[in-house]
Parts: sequence; C-alpha cells; structure tokens
Amino acid sequence: MSSPKETEIDRLVSRGFPIFPCNPKKRPLIDGGFKNASKDPDVIKEWWLKRPDALIGVPTGGKFIVVDCDLQHPEAQEWYAKASVPLTRIHETQSGGRHLFFRPNDKIGCSAGKIWPHIDTRGKGGYIIWWPAEGLEVLHNNVLVEIPAWIIKKLNPPAPPPRPPMQLRCDADLDPLLRTIMQAREGERNSTTFWAACRLAEHVQAGQLTDGDMVSLVVGAATRNGLPLNEAKQIANSALRRARTA
Repeated sequence: MSSPKETEIDRLVSRGFPIFPCNPKKRPLIDGGFKNASKDPDVIKEWWLKRPDALIGVPTGGKFIVVDCDLQHPEAQEWYAKASVPLTRIHETQSGGRHLFFRPNDKIGCSAGKIWPHIDTRGKGGYIIWWPAEGLEVLHNNVLVEIPAWIIKKLNPPAPPPRPPMQLRCDADLDPLLRTIMQAREGERNSTTFWAACRLAEHVQAGQLTDGDMVSLVVGAATRNGLPLNEAKQIANSALRRARTA
C-alpha cells in the first residue's frame, strides 16, 4: 500500500508538476533548489529513495500561486477572518496556517507582509511545501479560482505622481537669513539659528530648496559662527520637522 507521500508524489507527477525534496526546515535538499525541480519520475524516485522522509517542495507561479497565511500570529488571524476571499483550494500547513491556492497570475510574485502582517504570497520565483503529503487537510480540492483583484492592487500600487520640478530659489531671499545666522551673538546663536532655519524650511515646503540643501546651508552658516556641527544639524532638522507639522 502506498503511503500518503507516495500517493501525492504520483499525483503531482501525473499532473506535470515539477517537485523537489526539502529538509524539515523547508530548505531544498538539491543543488539549485526549486530551480532544479524535476518532472522526471526516475529522478524523483531516486531522490526519495535516498531521502524517504523529505518534504515535497513545489515551485509556484507556473501551475498556481499561493497566499500564505501564518495563522499562529493574531494579525494573520484577523485578516483571515475578515478578508473577502472567494472559495478556492486550501491546504492546512504544519504550523496551523493556511495556503490559499489561486490560478497563475504574472502580477503576483513573492512577498512578505505586503498584503497584511504575516500574510505572504508565493508566485514566480518561489515555492511551497506540499503539506497534503504529510497527512494535513485539503479543503475544496477541485476548486482553483482567480486571485481577487483587490489583492493584486494591494501588491501593485499605482506609481506616485511625478514630483513637480523644483522652482529656482532666489539667493537674495536666502542670503539675509544666512547672514543672520552667521552674525548671531553668543548666547543667542541657538535661538537665532533656529528662527532662520525655520524660514529656510519654508523655502523647502515651497519647493525652492531640498532638505539636504537647507541643512547644508544652515550647518555651513552656523558652524562658521562657532556652533558645533552636530548641534547645527539638530537645529536644521528640528526646523524641517516643525515646517512639516505646521
């Protein structure tokens, strides 16, 4: 009588699935890993004769893609309970999680936590362990549907709009502020530098300076007037933070 593992190997081979052996830590036991998975019954038989307890690894992307739900984590349990996911093939995993199977889709690769914390995907360039071969439960065995569009959108957000070109700054507006910093009297240097830095930060908000240029200008003027480098940087960055939250 065939074992569950032998039965699953035969079933996968008959359906044209490439497979390969993995160790108990789910790491490939062959050179090249999933890239050298085989459909050849003789090669596969030899692998499992040498390692009869090996887990079955199956590359993802070609025959199916998977949403991997690590349900030992509360965040994943929350997502799994509320997510609008259609009925499809599901494998129970060794850790008590779930593999949700979907039809292949070129827009789905391998990701970790992009859908939700502890909700991962396995597509092109990845693999899963075929847990039914270890006696774990399979639900909706004969169902394989398209992955929901909202998951594709979550994994492929639209590109941010291009940043508008930076306006040319007017040095005539900046020079008085820099002179103010350089001419501040001892005992007033910090407060004066911060005031001028806040005005320069307004130019950053207006798109006339980059953050880096603003910090360099403040640091250059303040250190010429005797402020330590780190202190000048802290003042400049504090001014930028204030401008962003104003």
